Amino acid sequence: MRNTPVSAPAAKSRPRLAARLWMLAVTALAVLTACGGGTAESVSRAIKDSSSAVATARIALRQDMDGKLTRAATSTTLDDELKEVQSSRSSVLKLSPATPEDRDTQKQALDVLDQCAAGFATARAALSADDGGTPSLADGDKALAGSQDALKQLEDKVGSK
Repeated sequence: MRNTPVSAPAAKSRPRLAARLWMLAVTALAVLTACGGGTAESVSRAIKDSSSAVATARIALRQDMDGKLTRAATSTTLDDELKEVQSSRSSVLKLSPATPEDRDTQKQALDVLDQCAAGFATARAALSADDGGTPSLADGDKALAGSQDALKQLEDKVGSK
């Protein structure tokens, strides 16, 4: 094997070529994302992401109630999962539905995601109360369970379209 040095012009063009390829890949991904699916598909993705976030938050709350998780860890989990729900809401809000049916789907999704945020608010208030008062951790879990049910109903509705 010969150890031949690369010429200076060729060495300089490699980073530029890599940067151009990277930009091309990013642009292609952006175009594919923008073209992918309509309102129902975007709402479905947001619902699935939010359902996962709510389920994770409920697990953390139950582990906290069982003494298997610290309040700090539970608080961090609730904050992180609320951010996921807020991100989903933001993506649904940015949609430009073309039909009245799509606008209705968007509105329903926003209503359910607002319900999820309210469930998180109850859970966070219960966690910060830390005195067994109202709301309790069980109240927070119940609020999130209601959110989970609403997400499931909307998922069933959107999936049937």
